[in-house]
Amino acid sequence: MQGLPANELVALDLDNPNSFLNISGTFDAFIHVAGMSIGNATDLMMSTGLGTQYLMSRANELALPRFIHISSMAVYGLGTEELISERSPIPHGNAYHAARWAAECYVKSERGQVEAISIRSPAIAGASTHNHFLSKVFEKMIDQVPLINATNPDFDFNNIVHENEIADFVITLLAKETLPTYRAVPIGSTEPIPLREIIDLMAKATNYKGEINWVEPKSPPFRIDSSGAIELGYKPITTLETMSRWMHDAKL
Repeated sequence: MQGLPANELVALDLDNPNSFLNISGTFDAFIHVAGMSIGNATDLMMSTGLGTQYLMSRANELALPRFIHISSMAVYGLGTEELISERSPIPHGNAYHAARWAAECYVKSERGQVEAISIRSPAIAGASTHNHFLSKVFEKMIDQVPLINATNPDFDFNNIVHENEIADFVITLLAKETLPTYRAVPIGSTEPIPLREIIDLMAKATNYKGEINWVEPKSPPFRIDSSGAIELGYKPITTLETMSRWMHDAKL
């Protein structure tokens, strides 16, 4: 029996791990991108954490060769270092951060003979991007909200990747003959630029007429060290190019 057609949906009940038996057939890989970012602690852990465990367990039952897990920079909580890498400490700030970390732990502990990698993604730029700081600012600019708050204008920022670069990295990982022992690698853009410049690019793209109010941050900012991912074949583009592609994708 071959794998499911690309357009076929399978209903999964996260309260019932047996529902994952609905996934049947032969597959080259699972690419796991699902996860909740809003909800109570129970819902977040059930969806993001245990949902990943159930899927990874089913991957083992199906003797799946490879499992690519799109994780999040949220595993680092508020961050403890100005430059965060694969080896940075993991301090949890809330239930969402903990659920993301739990998902990675399940991938690592449940992987069996399945080759697995977690990609710690920052904010994603692209046509359908949503639910991160820059996308919320962008939406407010489109709506011409008179006053928008932002932080850290002079901090050199690279915590964003274009959706195509993530897709290319996944394709690279799928094409490798073998993957190394499980790793969870952060990805970002190269050549960080000040947040003020990023906000200015967005304002120009949206013809924003309101005011940007720079306020004190609630937590210190950080940049991303993508060197671990680069070792695995990730090919980042610059932060400026990432933003330019995003603004082009928006087709304003």
